Order: sequence, then structure tokens, then C-alpha cells
Amino acid sequence: MAEEQPEQGWERRYLGVIIVGLALAILGVFGGLAIGAVWGESDATKRLSGIKDILGIELPVLGAWVGTVLAFYFGRENFESAAKSTAALVRQLSPDEKLRSILARAVMIPIEKAVVLKLTAKNGGFNEADLKLTTDVLGKLDGKNRLPILDPDGRIKYVAHRSLIDGFIVKKVLAAKPANPADLTLKDVLNDSDAARIVRESFGTVSPDSPLSEAKALIDHSDIVLDVFVTESGKPTDKVLGWITNVVIREQSKV
Repeated sequence: MAEEQPEQGWERRYLGVIIVGLALAILGVFGGLAIGAVWGESDATKRLSGIKDILGIELPVLGAWVGTVLAFYFGRENFESAAKSTAALVRQLSPDEKLRSILARAVMIPIEKAVVLKLTAKNGGFNEADLKLTTDVLGKLDGKNRLPILDPDGRIKYVAHRSLIDGFIVKKVLAAKPANPADLTLKDVLNDSDAARIVRESFGTVSPDSPLSEAKALIDHSDIVLDVFVTESGKPTDKVLGWITNVVIREQSKV
């Protein structure tokens, strides 16, 4: 909003007092004239009626003038005050209320723009045993914390976590029978019950038109879910369209 001119600021601070004082002065002058004009009337009833008639004409005109001037000078301030109050109420929306107004499709990372690992079909299943942890998985995880792993049809199958893969390799190297890190595969992770639970279950799915609050609920109600994938109908058996991370939800929750 443009800076208010000094003379306009002075007017808005004192105009109310000036107008009220001026109105009272005018009322007094005209009231006195009205009384003087009919004071010589011998009939008290006619005298009182004359005063009432004159003031009945004067007061509505004077009131309309005062109201018009005040509305002209203070109408904009009232509007701006109401607008600011409305904006303040909007800002007071809770994070959950804000998330309920945002659709998953509006904030998801399109899956074609995400770094993912795609499985290939092999022997009636997939090629997890051929995917080396140190090259195929960690190679894709370079600079990232999590890696979606999709089946050949583009459906979400696993999510590999860098911390989990690093920890799994260290555990195998320090085992009673040390493993060669270069030999470890995604299949080895899936054969470890604790690691497999994270890889298989640390995600949920929603539809494109689901509110973001639904994705947040999937994360909040689980001790391992950090990612939500947007699929065509919201089911994990459908092709993935987009990816919503816990970071995306946290950013969208800010009010």
C-alpha cells in the first residue's frame, strides 16, 4: 500500500472531532435561528410546532452530510482493516486443515522425474538376486536417502533406504563369517527379516485426488513409513504416477 501523505494522515486523525464539533455548531446556530424565528408567536403550541418543523428539516440533512464525509474518509480504512482480519484468520488455519485443502496430484514428484530402480522379470519373478548393493543400489542412491524400486509394470515394490543398506553391509562384513560387500545383493536384504520389513513396508499409496492429509496420516500412523506413492486408483497394485516424501508433507504443513 502506498505511503499515506502527511496532510491525509492529519485529516484522518482529527477529522472526526472536527466534523462532530462543526455539526454541533451548525446545529446550535440553526437551532437558535429556529427558536428566534418563532419565539414571537403568542401561541405556545404553534411556537413549539414551528421549532420542531425547522429542526425536522435541518437534522436529516445535517446527519446525511456528516455520514457522507465520514464514510468518504474512513471507508477505505474499514475495508483494509476487514481484509487484514480475514487474512489473519486464514493464517490461523491449522496444518491439518491446510493439508485437507491440497490434493496429492498438486505436490507429488512425477515418477518420471524421480530417480528410481526398475526391476526386470526373471524366472517367473524379478531379478533381485542380480542387483548388487554396492553398485546397482548404492549407485542409484548417490546423494539421496531413499530409492523407490518399481516392478516392470511401474508398480511400487520396495523402497531402499541408504542408512539401512549401509548398516546391512556393515553387519554382513562384521559377521562371524564375513561377507564380501561386492557379493551382497538386494535378494540378501530381502532374506533378512528386519531389513526386509523396512524395504517392503515403509511406504503407502493414495490416489491423485486424495487430500494431502491422507498421505500424512499414513506416515503418522506408522513407525517406518516415510514415503507415499500416488497411483491411478490409490492401490499399491496400480502403476505409480508420483511420489510424496515426508519432507514434501512437512513443507506443505507450514502455515
